[in-house]
Amino acid sequence: MGRRGRPKIPRFISEEPKYRVFKPHGVSISEIEKVVLKVDELEAIRLVDYLDYTQEEASKLMGISRRVLWSLLTEGRKKIADALINGKALVIEGDNYKIRECGFCMRHRFGIKKHCRNWREEL
Repeated sequence: MGRRGRPKIPRFISEEPKYRVFKPHGVSISEIEKVVLKVDELEAIRLVDYLDYTQEEASKLMGISRRVLWSLLTEGRKKIADALINGKALVIEGDNYKIRECGFCMRHRFGIKKHCRNWREEL
């Protein structure tokens, strides 16, 4: 029998991660434990911790509720801490997501597009 309940709604992300594996230097990836960070967890962390969006703004950009965003942030941060503190490889893998098109967000009306990969600071 399949999964019960509501189907998982795809989360919006700005772009595919450029790098998918991070590991301690000098150790083969086959020799160490791995922690899997989902693409949507990485996007939540990127929006809130790196680009300084509020959780409300980030949840709207990703097309999810604030509660779901909070769960993604909490899980993603724990995984990153585990990898850094315990010397594990961090592997970024896909889940149910879609690439957000430039122009998706209402903030474009105000000239703030820093979540888009094509965003350039106006001089």
